[in-house]
Amino acid sequence: MISSLLGTWVSGLIQSTISVHEVISCSNQDAMNPETNFYLRNLTYDAKIPKIFDEKTGIVRKAVNFFFYIVVDVTSTTPPGAAGFNFRHPCVFWFGENYPHSSIYERKPRLLSSFADQDSTYTAQPKFGWFQTLQMSNSTDLARAFNQLQTRPWSLYSHSPEVLSADIGERPQLPLVPINKLLSISANQFNPANKSLGIFDTFTTKYWLDVDVNAETGNFTIHGFQPVPFYQKENENLDDILAKKINEAVVEVTKIDKSLLLDTEVTNFEIANFFAKVNKVMNKMPYGAIHFDKIDHVAKKYKLTLQYGHDSRIDASSGFPSMGLRQLIEQTQLDNSFLRFSNFSSNLTKATITQGFRVFPERSSTKLQFPVAALIGRILFPFGVSFLLPIFVVTLVKEKEEKILVMMKMNGSGYFFDIELFTRTEPTVLLLVFFVWGHAQNSLVFFFSSMYNRSRFALVSVFLLILCGVIISLTTERLFNGKTIPTAYYLCRALGVMNEDAYVSSRTPYNLSRIVPGNEVFTILIYLSVESVFFFLASLYLSSVLPSEFGVQKPWYFPFQYLTGRSRSRTRKTANLEKGAILNESELNFEDQDVKDERARVLKGDITTNCPLIMKNMRKVYASRGGMGPKVAVKNVTLAVDEGVIFGLLGPNGAGKTTLISMLTGLYQQTSGEAILAGFDIKTETDLVYQKIGICPQFDILWDDLTLGEHLYFYARLKGVEISKEKDAVMKCLEQVSLVPFKDRLTKGLSGGEKRRLSIAISLVGSPSVVFLDEPTTGLDPEVRRLIWNIINGAREGKTVILTTHSMEEAEALCQRIGIMAKGSLRCLGNTLRLKELYGSGFKLFFNSKAEDTERASQFTQSLLPNGWKKMDAFTTNSSYEFPACKGSISKLFKEIEFGKKENGILDFGISQTTLEEVFLKIISESDAQAD
Repeated sequence: MISSLLGTWVSGLIQSTISVHEVISCSNQDAMNPETNFYLRNLTYDAKIPKIFDEKTGIVRKAVNFFFYIVVDVTSTTPPGAAGFNFRHPCVFWFGENYPHSSIYERKPRLLSSFADQDSTYTAQPKFGWFQTLQMSNSTDLARAFNQLQTRPWSLYSHSPEVLSADIGERPQLPLVPINKLLSISANQFNPANKSLGIFDTFTTKYWLDVDVNAETGNFTIHGFQPVPFYQKENENLDDILAKKINEAVVEVTKIDKSLLLDTEVTNFEIANFFAKVNKVMNKMPYGAIHFDKIDHVAKKYKLTLQYGHDSRIDASSGFPSMGLRQLIEQTQLDNSFLRFSNFSSNLTKATITQGFRVFPERSSTKLQFPVAALIGRILFPFGVSFLLPIFVVTLVKEKEEKILVMMKMNGSGYFFDIELFTRTEPTVLLLVFFVWGHAQNSLVFFFSSMYNRSRFALVSVFLLILCGVIISLTTERLFNGKTIPTAYYLCRALGVMNEDAYVSSRTPYNLSRIVPGNEVFTILIYLSVESVFFFLASLYLSSVLPSEFGVQKPWYFPFQYLTGRSRSRTRKTANLEKGAILNESELNFEDQDVKDERARVLKGDITTNCPLIMKNMRKVYASRGGMGPKVAVKNVTLAVDEGVIFGLLGPNGAGKTTLISMLTGLYQQTSGEAILAGFDIKTETDLVYQKIGICPQFDILWDDLTLGEHLYFYARLKGVEISKEKDAVMKCLEQVSLVPFKDRLTKGLSGGEKRRLSIAISLVGSPSVVFLDEPTTGLDPEVRRLIWNIINGAREGKTVILTTHSMEEAEALCQRIGIMAKGSLRCLGNTLRLKELYGSGFKLFFNSKAEDTERASQFTQSLLPNGWKKMDAFTTNSSYEFPACKGSISKLFKEIEFGKKENGILDFGISQTTLEEVFLKIISESDAQAD
């Protein structure tokens, strides 16, 4: 507290001398000077700087979109740019030419010559470009900014013996170019169409300005312009050379006088001169290194290694670009060169990729961020901690003086930590109290969980509630000391009473004989027992009636329904759902005749009495969102699936498959319609339905610290399996999925395929009448997938299995009936042969032959094919045909081709039927595959 108070006071004193500004850099506001294309820099007095109001915080911030800004405020009494050295990066970078401009980030400059845009800043430019603006202007601010922004990229390089030096090219360091000569140089001349050029020869040339600043007069001395980038070939190890260069640069930087950094009266000229000295040292440091392993322009294959790292000592030196900027400069040049060499005969020989980057907006403040309180605390905290040492020593000595330590030794060492509550209280009393208290806490857990739908909110709010409760209980022990405690505080009182009686020498520790009517702990246990029952019943009621994202909610009066034995349908609460529940006959237009026949059969009641799954007009409508109207997810699906049948439910994403199954399993409540599972209504007899179904979700829901056997015993008891039959039921499920050897293994030690088989075993435990398998083999290898297929096939006896899958091969191998859904409606229904007959394109025939016999074999095959055939593919040694199904045509084809294949040069042949995947693609159009 002392550290905090002193820190706040000292910080306030320092902050009172500084103008504080909340700023947003790189915002969407125009903060550029229209006359110079340069940034507006005076945060205090420049009225042109736009202001941004933050509605959430109510803070007015200033937009500063210039290339970089100074964190410490620049005022009229301080020379602009002299208040600090902490620069930020530019808001925009451009690695190339002909890029778009923006009034927010950079205005298009008025370039007066061809070399004006060949500076090496890779940023936006002032009004007449950097070079000519510096020549025309005497602004030290502009000169300082340019000196910080311009780069001098050069790198080391080497290559493997397989790479030709000519393919790399040469780009050595050239002499400085005088300014008068630079004016006559045309911009970026290169001709990659000349195959004699290498990669370096096509790089765009930029110029680095070599300039000195006189610290006393402020005069500039321009030595010339260095063409960049340039490259130095090395035959030694590049790592060793880079390490040597780093050490040399660090040594030279340490020799530069840095006293001006602490001088409060330093001028802009002195600052510019200091940075110029540092830059001269950093100019000897290469930006990185490149090693070429392969260059193949014809095959367009390049393999190279870029070594562009960073060193903390170099990073601390001003004027050397960041690792990311250096790497981008190099990579963009390489990208352009690879593009130009990709095709010598096209216009790509002079093409340029211009990469641009614009920085996200950033909020900051000129407020002092110095940790004053923490520095003061470094002095005060050691004293505070050290003073605890004598207190602990006094406590231990006091125990010896008052014979407490000897008394503890005489009575044994105690249980673990010598806490009197556990060493002096009778264990039976502790067991009883914790047993009752534990049940009370469990009931509270269920009670609180019924009120929340999000775990984070529940965690925070319940934690705060418990924390407040503990604090209140500790307070009431003092407030009601020696008085009768109100019953509202009984929940946390028992341990306090027992603990006090255990450590106060004048009292008797609790034993079982004291727990009698009239005793405070006895009364507390009675209240805890009553509260356990009350909160448990309350949680059951609230979890049934409170709205939840999943599950079927009951009406608030549902207990009276059980008492009267009558069930009432739930009243619709929204007009949207009532409107969506009305069937539009046009919704059924996409159903084929088999689906319509199935609807008529089910509605007529022409189904077996023991049919495990019956759906009648199952419909799901989601309420309107965003004014889009109600969304009909499932459109009156009517279907019955008999016992022993694996029914495959197929369809694209968004077809309504998951919603339909979620309604059948009670996860969602249907808008209209009814479904009978194992003879029970899913709406009014949900609890009985749950005992007769098994579910294998798409993703495994398992406990890592339970064994396989424990998982199955747990679910067997939930399903109501008799205790005497639990073991047999568990072993049967393990045998079905071939996991008997892993019965006692923890699930966290299982492979993905073994976990999937355990999930299937869970769905089969208790011999359910209907089993739902949601994509049971997704993500598994073929061997495990085939094993699971055998498990599912063997488990269908006496059950109805509903299988959803995206694998047509899986559906064809397992399913006796298949239904294909799209946009909420059941489009077609039948077994695989029926679907292929209706929607397939017939049969396919192919043959192989020698090249010289192909023509003769084709004529022979075509003479045997039924009318309507067409040739699909034809190659030198094989051909394939497609033909419609005709009665008796298959057997005739096999017989005649087999008889005449040798004479007509056919080596082998085969006939196949249309695949289920082709049927699926024919039924599902492109619009059907797009969920809306």
